[in-house]
Amino acid sequence: MPKTDGDITKKRILQVAEKLFSEHGFDGTGVDKIAKAAGVNKGSLYYHFKDKNDIIESLFQKIMNEIQDNINLLPKGASQVKEVKIEDKIKSEIQYLNQKKQILSILLMETLKSGQSMDSFIKCMEMVIKKELHFMHEKEKVESLSEEDLQRYMVHEFFTGIMPVISFVTLKDKWCNYFNCDQDKVLEYFMESFIDSHIKSHRL
Repeated sequence: MPKTDGDITKKRILQVAEKLFSEHGFDGTGVDKIAKAAGVNKGSLYYHFKDKNDIIESLFQKIMNEIQDNINLLPKGASQVKEVKIEDKIKSEIQYLNQKKQILSILLMETLKSGQSMDSFIKCMEMVIKKELHFMHEKEKVESLSEEDLQRYMVHEFFTGIMPVISFVTLKDKWCNYFNCDQDKVLEYFMESFIDSHIKSHRL
């Protein structure tokens, strides 16, 4: 389906917002600045987004969708996504997130603050985890989960799966600079630890 003018405007606003948030931070980037840089008036911006928190939430959801699209590009020899090795999938996620580490740092800092903006990150993570859960397991199996089992699964995925990857991406460069170590080696060590601490502990 061809994109409408509204779709193009919304995409441009998100691209500009990502750049400005990365350069100036969330607090240092106002709606006026985003609208001006995107070449739209504030009325047009508010037509697509209710406020600045909505922009950063939409931006994070866009990043998550792009990760999924990137993973869905099947490597040679795989006939479906489920055949992709988990190690290759994680490395693909990390490779993509490396391009977004500035905005990820902003999102992470906003989550640690008190206030409404912290909900955006958690909300997006909930959607990502549930989407992945439905993709990896039969619908009937997912729907039969109790509320307690679902919450246990989500806690496991968030705190032992998603957060370690995001922490690695956002802090890897600082770690390597501080210890003067090779980035490829650090990635290798991280993958070993991640597989032991997260992948091997799946119970569902």
